[in-house]
Amino acid sequence: MEQRRIYPVGIQDFEVVRNRGMVYVDKTALIHHMVHSGAETIFLSRPRRFGKTLLCNTLKHYFLGHRELFKGLAIDSLETEWTVYPVLHFDMSRCKSDNMVEVHTLIDGMLTACERQWGIDKAVDSLGGRLQNLVIKAHQVTGRKVVLIFDEYDSPVLNVIDNDEKQAAIRSLFNTFYGPVKSMYEHLRFVFITGITKFSQMSIFSSINNISNISLAEAYDGICGITAAELEQYFAPDIAMLAAKLKVTPEQALQRLRDRYDGYHFSQALTDVYNPFSLVNVFDQQRLGMYWFDSATPSSLVKVLDRYQFRLDNVEGIVVYESAFNQPFDNFDNAIPILTQSGYLTIKGYDREEETYTIGIPNREVYDGLYNCLMAHYLNKDMMANSGVQLAVWRAMRADDIDAALRAVQSYLAALPYDLSNKTEKDYETILRVLFDGLGIKVDTEVRNATGRCDVVLKSETTVYVLELKLDGNGTVNDALAQIDEKNYLIPYWNDLRPKVKVGVLVDPVKRTITEWKTVPTGS
Repeated sequence: MEQRRIYPVGIQDFEVVRNRGMVYVDKTALIHHMVHSGAETIFLSRPRRFGKTLLCNTLKHYFLGHRELFKGLAIDSLETEWTVYPVLHFDMSRCKSDNMVEVHTLIDGMLTACERQWGIDKAVDSLGGRLQNLVIKAHQVTGRKVVLIFDEYDSPVLNVIDNDEKQAAIRSLFNTFYGPVKSMYEHLRFVFITGITKFSQMSIFSSINNISNISLAEAYDGICGITAAELEQYFAPDIAMLAAKLKVTPEQALQRLRDRYDGYHFSQALTDVYNPFSLVNVFDQQRLGMYWFDSATPSSLVKVLDRYQFRLDNVEGIVVYESAFNQPFDNFDNAIPILTQSGYLTIKGYDREEETYTIGIPNREVYDGLYNCLMAHYLNKDMMANSGVQLAVWRAMRADDIDAALRAVQSYLAALPYDLSNKTEKDYETILRVLFDGLGIKVDTEVRNATGRCDVVLKSETTVYVLELKLDGNGTVNDALAQIDEKNYLIPYWNDLRPKVKVGVLVDPVKRTITEWKTVPTGS
């Protein structure tokens, strides 16, 4: 019987991965190219759990000259010198608190450990002054310039994404820590910074002019994550094992992996990149699951959606310029940049003539995760109740029975907790959008045409439903139907061969549910 392979689930230490014989996707040729590119300071943005920490750790061992760990890898034949440099490596993801004192204490602890290593007495109190002393001391002791690695540099700031006051305080703290980097280049060999987004008000970006941002560089689009080619190169036996477990062919298993975890693109080249955290968990557990989304702090996503009042209908096919990806977080005026940088959206296409990017949701894992997250946030935290209404609505729409679907929605809304909002037409538009969209039923809200704006349009496989909502007291179902005719809401769908159905819906904000509706088929 073939021995089961060991997967680096949650393991971010390159030395552990290599010494324990874990499956490792060789990125060392890219590391060698990056280090010898001529850039002194490099910034890389990638979503959480995409291998940034393992990359940083690998880079540390490379600069420490631990050649034995790289035997058999690409860099073993590329590197000829293996010069040993002093390395200062700061993993900022350890600063998970939103409390200023606790964050300061964590950074103080990292600096103290480095000071002990280099035999330095704490001569100054400022974090930046201590960092500067460390760099100078390490350079003096070894006679070689220092390598600085800041992994997840922005993690503490993102922890307070919804609190402007705390965010400003932590940025101020970090400015004192990162600030000296700009004046130490005579002592520095290489500076590598990873994170999710850029903060223009952070010293590390506002005062260093020679940062090379490789986040969208084609040469490095596969430096984190697992490319489609790497999946087949390194994981062929694992795909075969998964196929046997799922009772499908290896080709079918690969397609399921592609649908669920592929779809990320980090450059104009549109190189397919899989989510590495999800893949290694799938192979380790031999089960398809929502590994990345469940580990990627969906609560922070909800904070972003609330902050920018972002709507997830119409996220597919958004066209943006490259500046949208490079826009610092503290200058955002919408949620697109942070959602793209954090992995909930990704590049789907590139128009070389217009120099524009089309973005959308990467794959099924993220789509389903977003849907469940929104269901819990906007509707009901009881996922069993959500599943019940989903099944009822899906069965009704499969049978082309809009009345049964609306009855299920009516019963569901009536049982929602009283403290939820759900008091305006827009609230109910959002509820209908979230419910239907997650079932794969095409839904648009506030659809504009030349004469008005239709509340909701549903498109099943067989029928187009045009819904107009009225709050009780602001009109009747007949008024809603009349508005569909007066505003010509059906005109955009005349060329659609499916039958059209007008639906007038009355919502009672006191009873907090749909109380009445009326359907009028219009034919094809």
